[in-house]
Amino acid sequence: MKRILRGISVAGVIGTFLILIQGALVTKTGSGQGCGNTWPFCHGEVFPSYHTLELWIEYSHRIVSAAVGLIVVITSAWAWRVYRQNSTVKFLAFFSVFFIVLQGLLGAAAVVWGSNDAVMALHFGFSLLSFASIALLSVLLFQLGKENQPHIQRRLDVSQRLKWGLYGLAVYTYIVVYTGAYVRHTGSSLGCSTWPLCNGVWFPDLTTQAGIQLTHRLFAAMLLVFTVWLFVVVRRHYTGHADLVKAAQLCLGLTLLQVISGGLVVLSQLQLVIALLHTTLIALYFAALCYLCLQVGLPWKSDWDEDSSMSAKTGKSTTP
Repeated sequence: MKRILRGISVAGVIGTFLILIQGALVTKTGSGQGCGNTWPFCHGEVFPSYHTLELWIEYSHRIVSAAVGLIVVITSAWAWRVYRQNSTVKFLAFFSVFFIVLQGLLGAAAVVWGSNDAVMALHFGFSLLSFASIALLSVLLFQLGKENQPHIQRRLDVSQRLKWGLYGLAVYTYIVVYTGAYVRHTGSSLGCSTWPLCNGVWFPDLTTQAGIQLTHRLFAAMLLVFTVWLFVVVRRHYTGHADLVKAAQLCLGLTLLQVISGGLVVLSQLQLVIALLHTTLIALYFAALCYLCLQVGLPWKSDWDEDSSMSAKTGKSTTP
């Protein structure tokens, strides 16, 4: 039964990733009102009586979101029941459901009542958090399936400073994602029609579309700097942690590709495939960062505290 649970969790990961891509596609193609202001059906019809490309882009996004939402709920409830003694499983299961429901409700509200660009930018952010939550839950379920002691989560032995750095970087990445979503929803993707300069200057008026675009670029540039910092720290102090080194290398590679793809989005005049690749890269980067956070544990708790807490719950010592 646990094998089936892990298989369903993989379907949830693939599905939430597809929701991310479809959401970006809806925004990029201006299909948000393809079904009018009715929800959940399209123009009030289960089977639309007329067809446009925008209609089916929007309607397919709704259909997939509903199906995937059901998969995520089933996976989370099942995982909670099977691993009810594991606080990490319960935490990820709760937020997997919470964020996929929240992004769905926000999308529905935007269709029926309308919303401003700042709020709609959160829609993509919540979808990203849903994807990261179910992805981490799936990874954890596979890890627990291989362990002899299914209630004990292995942690990487790293400093508290690195733990705080990883969590801070994950939060900052979410902010970068939000600025990127805000660029799309305000129609500012070509506010700077050149790259890396913004229409031939370094600092345009930040209240214009060019300024919104440039702000995102500056945030993305700092993300690259912080990721280089992570890579240098790991290579210098944690060469014995193969998983940590590989994850830092992956994050650095994804960030470099993200910056390059961002430039290509502008230079290609919003070529759709490149724009969707840009979305894919940041989603993978954020998920990789969240995985590292899962592996190192909570920064405000020492490993000894976590082990002691787990021992108290299981009645067994976690010391080998």
